[in-house]
Amino acid sequence: MLKSFIKRPRTEKIVLSLVFVFFFVYAVTIILPFVWAFLSSLKTDDEYYEKVFALPKQWLFSNYITAFREFKIGATSMLGMIGNSLWLTFAGTFVAVMVSSATAYIVAKYPFWGSKIIYRIAIFTMIIPIVGNLPATYKLVMQLQLNNPVGILALYAGGFGFNFIILHGFYRSVSWTYAEAGFIDGASDWKVYWRIILPQALPAIVSISILSCIGIWNDYYTPFLYLKNSPTLALGIYRFDIIQTYRSNVPIYYCAILLSVLPILIVFCCFQNTIMENTVAGGLKG
Repeated sequence: MLKSFIKRPRTEKIVLSLVFVFFFVYAVTIILPFVWAFLSSLKTDDEYYEKVFALPKQWLFSNYITAFREFKIGATSMLGMIGNSLWLTFAGTFVAVMVSSATAYIVAKYPFWGSKIIYRIAIFTMIIPIVGNLPATYKLVMQLQLNNPVGILALYAGGFGFNFIILHGFYRSVSWTYAEAGFIDGASDWKVYWRIILPQALPAIVSISILSCIGIWNDYYTPFLYLKNSPTLALGIYRFDIIQTYRSNVPIYYCAILLSVLPILIVFCCFQNTIMENTVAGGLKG
């Protein structure tokens, strides 16, 4: 790589060097807060306030054990919040992806008079701010008594949004001859979708599932409105910040933040290439 850089013209060297410096500084601005939060999590409370940017005198990794024991919202412990987060993340992701997949498949492969209208509505709804439909959504959820861990899954089963756009583009690029071959062999519409089309969309589905997992895991807004009695980890950190930060051990709060970020960070680092390759390809096709 260094040899190829040396062989480039002078103008390209300058441009590439500037780009490298820019992205290096950008990467530092992203990594530095994590490093600072990690160092802060290993201090005592007094040490944190005395020297905010200094290294810990003693590296108190026991703070992470204390976080599991003391970090709680009401009667829900940190382990309880993690359990709520895992349930909501996996169930919400499954519902969101499968409903979006079925909706995108119908609109893309079974054209009817309203299919183009539905597609345009799906795009239009993505530009509407969340607060634009919040009062109506809140009233509907409360009237239907969906403000519980199971009922709230209906909010993730909208069928449109980013998942729909990506899968719609992917399904449009899949040749219909696969389905026709299945129909000739006597397969039903459901079996063609489930046994023939869906396996071909698996790379795109895996990618958007990962993105949905990240989004739902980090979502504190929905649990804040509808799941106050079953707080997730994201909601717990948000409420802990408001209620207890200034009268509690701040390093413990940083421990909880880092523990909540760690699973998603590992998932993203492991699957970043999968996400970029399949979501970009799916969005451009069709």
